[in-house]
Amino acid sequence: MRTIRNEADRSSLIDRLSKLKGDEKPLWGRMTLDQMMSHLVQAGELPFESNVPDRSTFMSRTFVKPLVLYVLPIPKEVKVSAEMDQQADGRPPLGFETDRGHVIACLDRLAKLPDNEKCLDHPFFGKMSAKDWALIAYKHTDHHLKQFGV
Repeated sequence: MRTIRNEADRSSLIDRLSKLKGDEKPLWGRMTLDQMMSHLVQAGELPFESNVPDRSTFMSRTFVKPLVLYVLPIPKEVKVSAEMDQQADGRPPLGFETDRGHVIACLDRLAKLPDNEKCLDHPFFGKMSAKDWALIAYKHTDHHLKQFGV
């Protein structure tokens, strides 16, 4: 499994982030590049601070979480809550370069957490370990980089 806890996997994501010029258009979805970067920052802050309510259910915690973490790719065009949607109530973009730096800082911060670090719950998947957060951070970042062709 690829994870940001693995230095090579994290470096690969950071290299791909560095290839973005700022004018890329999405291959799918409605987000602009600036909105995507802001979305990744907001997602990267979820293990530490959250303004997104817990909407996890027995099904999402028990069945969907392991499928997303360990089996299935993140599907395209997933509807997210308004709080995580940069075209609704999500974190406003602070500018492409600023947010790119924040994304990298979030990846580095999460990657360095010890296994037993207490993290906040995921708003859809519920209780998550630092290891789980590192797995989803890789998959989520990879998903959105593919969305913008890198």
